[in-house]
Amino acid sequence: MLIGGMRANTDVVEAHGLESASASASAALDAPPSISVVIQRDGTLPTDSTRRSSNAIAARILAFAPAIDEAAALADVDRALLMAVIDVESAGNPQAVSPKGATGLMQLMPGTGARHGANDLFNPRQNIAAGARYLKALIGQFGDLELALAAYNAGEGAVQKYGGQIPPYAETMSYVPKVMARYRWYRNATASPSAASIDASSDANASATLRISAVTVPISRPRAAASN
Repeated sequence: MLIGGMRANTDVVEAHGLESASASASAALDAPPSISVVIQRDGTLPTDSTRRSSNAIAARILAFAPAIDEAAALADVDRALLMAVIDVESAGNPQAVSPKGATGLMQLMPGTGARHGANDLFNPRQNIAAGARYLKALIGQFGDLELALAAYNAGEGAVQKYGGQIPPYAETMSYVPKVMARYRWYRNATASPSAASIDASSDANASATLRISAVTVPISRPRAAASN
């Protein structure tokens, strides 16, 4: 997060490792805190060898589906959007911490989390619920999903500073289309509860393919972010 959170241009150094993607949702939600430190790399995008596969990340995020569904219903936001933000923010690591202190699945700063009802950002339920409320507030404030995502990344003030446009920050201009691409992907992936397999690329600049019960659905390229 440009204002303190984890983004795609990061390495994650885990103290105790992530729990198995096959762990039950309840175990994932109740897991004891295990700190992970995010080390930023000056805007360098990670290679396949520096981040886990899209399939493993998606499986880990889907383990939090009960908390995501609950938060989505209460905040009136799309569950797939929350999954996409979690994917890009923390890759589904509830113990992720940025150098500036953004914490947990949705990489919230402590003040932001507190304003939206979270007192323990390592608690997945609290983190997701607060992140959902924050996203809902940003969507209401800016009236546009991409601008809301830009504000989530760079701060409301940055969007206002550039006249209600996506700020021309390299990270933000990369972040917005990446989340939008993952949003489309999760929306398709969760459309069928009987999804048999997942095969996708998380690169925002490439098309993704979703296979559900032997049906292949192409996902179109995201449109480029605005620039000044």
